[in-house]
Amino acid sequence: GSGTRSKVLLAQRTTATIMNKLKNFKSRYEMESGLRQNFESLKEEIIDLKKNHEEEMKLLQSQSNGDVNVQINTAPGEDLLKKLNEMRQEYEAIIQKNRAEVEKWYESKMEEVSQQVHSSSQEIESSNQQISVLRREFQSLEIELQSQISQVDSLQSNLDDTERRYNLQLQQIQGMIGPLEEELASIRCEMESQNEEYKMLLGIKTRLEQEIQQYRALLQEGQQGIRYRHQLINFLSMPSGKEDSSNVCIRNWCKGLIISIFTTSTRIHMESKS
Repeated sequence: GSGTRSKVLLAQRTTATIMNKLKNFKSRYEMESGLRQNFESLKEEIIDLKKNHEEEMKLLQSQSNGDVNVQINTAPGEDLLKKLNEMRQEYEAIIQKNRAEVEKWYESKMEEVSQQVHSSSQEIESSNQQISVLRREFQSLEIELQSQISQVDSLQSNLDDTERRYNLQLQQIQGMIGPLEEELASIRCEMESQNEEYKMLLGIKTRLEQEIQQYRALLQEGQQGIRYRHQLINFLSMPSGKEDSSNVCIRNWCKGLIISIFTTSTRIHMESKS
């Protein structure tokens, strides 16, 4: 989700910040190492200066002692001794001045280097603290990122299971749809067949209604048919023992006609009541 993406971007920015801090720390460490090397070289240079100074002092003292010995051996005059003393005082003043300048320069350099080392130490300590804080934040974000990744994997697994389950259900539904479609087509064909049968029955009904109208008209034309029907019934109810075969056939045909007319009139009577 967007929250996971923002957290990943935050973790990347934090990592970049930590790398920049480490780079600055490395450059400061290299600068401190250079300052320490300069400090050591300055110490060696001061030691060399002291050594050279001591050697010069020893040389001057030896020269002064030699001159004094020469003066003693040769018994110089008062002016020569005075000049030698002045030269010795002059050399001693120069040496003292050089020593003071060297010591002052040495102290100033030591103070400068000490301040630089102290400042670098404070900056390194501050950088170390910032690195520790950023490292803890990075570890926390990394743990949270792993948790989010695990959650995404779990959701993806659930999504895959859901898709498989719905695909299986879809296949089952599709398997049910096929027979239902066939049954629907069969029902449609049956309905069409029933529709044709209904049309046919409707036509038959129409023709029967027309015939009923015709029979009704015939029945309404006169009442003589009733008398003829009674006579015909009497004729048909006569015993058939004394008649020939032609009369028997006529009687049977008349019976069928009377039954048909009676059935039709009965139905007409029922329809008129309904």
